[in-house]
Amino acid sequence: MEYTRKKIAEEAQVSPQKVFRYIKAHNVEPTKRVGRTDYFSESDAHEMLTFFAEEKKEREVNQTTSDDTISKDEYITTLKDQVQDLQKRLDSKEDEVSELHRLLSQEQQLARTEQSKRLELETTNTKLIESTTADLGEKDREIQELRQKLSDEQNKGFWAKLFGR
Repeated sequence: MEYTRKKIAEEAQVSPQKVFRYIKAHNVEPTKRVGRTDYFSESDAHEMLTFFAEEKKEREVNQTTSDDTISKDEYITTLKDQVQDLQKRLDSKEDEVSELHRLLSQEQQLARTEQSKRLELETTNTKLIESTTADLGEKDREIQELRQKLSDEQNKGFWAKLFGR
């Protein structure tokens, strides 16, 4: 069975930050990581739970003499850990924002390129249509001239056709 930091903290009745500090201090490596969640083996979790149980017993013995000092130090340490954790989150979010800005820039560049290609294609199509229209007008004029010649040719008499007048 695999344990997360949160599950270990709940079973040991300590804060997740305390578990995080233990992991960092003892260089405990997770067996696997899914997203931002670390999973630890049963043996590592058992070691941590044993450590926290012994620490709790020691704390209860020493609590009568230095209750205020321990809780203040622990509170300060917890706050420092929270600050570090929040700083890591902030750095992560800054990285995400930078990546999103980069992707947005790429998307805008792609849109500009696509728009320029579309305009170029429209211009090419317009020129092609104008050229084709001009060619068709010229061909139509040639056909009209040929019809006129044919009509004139048919109206000539036999002798005019024969002598080419």
